[in-house]
This record gives sequence, C-alpha cells and structure tokens, in this order.
Amino acid sequence: MITKEEEAKQRAALYEMLSIAFYPPKPDVETFWGEVLSKFADEKDISVTVKALDLRLEYNRLFVGPRMLPCPPYESVYREDREPDERGTLMGPSVWDVKKRYSEAGLAISKDFMDYPDHVAVELEFMDFLCSRESFATAEKKEEERALWQSREKEFLESHIRKWTGVFSEKVLKSTDSPFYRTAASFLKEHVNDELEYFSE
Repeated sequence: MITKEEEAKQRAALYEMLSIAFYPPKPDVETFWGEVLSKFADEKDISVTVKALDLRLEYNRLFVGPRMLPCPPYESVYREDREPDERGTLMGPSVWDVKKRYSEAGLAISKDFMDYPDHVAVELEFMDFLCSRESFATAEKKEEERALWQSREKEFLESHIRKWTGVFSEKVLKSTDSPFYRTAASFLKEHVNDELEYFSE
C-alpha cells in the first residue's frame, strides 16, 4: 500500500506527463513518447515511433493554426456558462479565474509564455504543482498545509478541468490519427475521471 506522500507524487507525475504532451513538442519529444507516453497507448500503438517534425506539424494543425482549429486548447472556448454571443470565443471569465487561482497559489504566468493562461497544458501543469505541494507538505507532516493544497486541487479540478477537458479530448480523438495525440487525449479523459472518483471517496 502506498503512502499519502507517494500517492500525491504519482498524481503530480501524471499531470506533469499530460502537461508536457499538450505543450508544443520539444526536441526530445521522441524520447518522451518512447519512454513515457507510449506506456498509456493502445496495444496497436505501443511500438509506433513518432517523429518530432511530424508532431510539430500536427500540433500546429490541431492547436495553433493559422487555419480554423479543430481542437482549440483553451477552456474559454468550451465553457457554456457564458452569454450566448460569447460562447466559443477566447478570453472568457474562466481566464480571470484561473489567473486568480495561480496567483493565490503563489504562481504567475512567465513573461516568456505568449499564450492564454487557460491553455490545457498550463492548467495541467498547475495541477502538477498543487499535487507536488501536497506531497511536500505530507512529507513534512504539515497536515493543515496538506489539506489546503488538496482543497485547491479539488476546487480547480471541479471548477475548471472537469468542465471542458472531456469535450476537448473527444475533439482531439475525432481530429487526428496521431498515436501521440490520441494517447494524450484518451489518457487525459481517463485521468480526469479517475481524479473525480478519487475526490468523491
């Protein structure tokens, strides 16, 4: 049986993996696929090799443009709790709320980051950070602090992550044949469901 510290570490590692998968591909993305992400692939895709250039092209097609995006990677686009004429657009209320939550946790968006703060990779990286902080607090036997970080995880999961990543994942699955992005989308959907179950227990 794993300890609470190890459990929080494992959850952080899964969020980190997903965050990396949805950031623009880095030069070592082929290694990341071979050693990390492919472990969560369908049986038929496990032995597939991926090429960095192909992934960069597919990432741009799916998430960047310049043409109409099949899968915008921003929470604002998917939120239904907006005025009808604002639905499907960028920079909704969720943007300001995620920025506020990042700030309350002691974080700020890097000046070098030129995208929106409700990008899927950023939100997943934030969950990685929260789970890591929970793990540190648990290791130091700071129960009050541990409870605070876990409370922030639950609130962010329920207020943001769960509200849109299911639809986003489905769009990715319908829009690409890339084993890399299909695996990332499938596992994102599965992991969010596991997390919701974890917090409901």
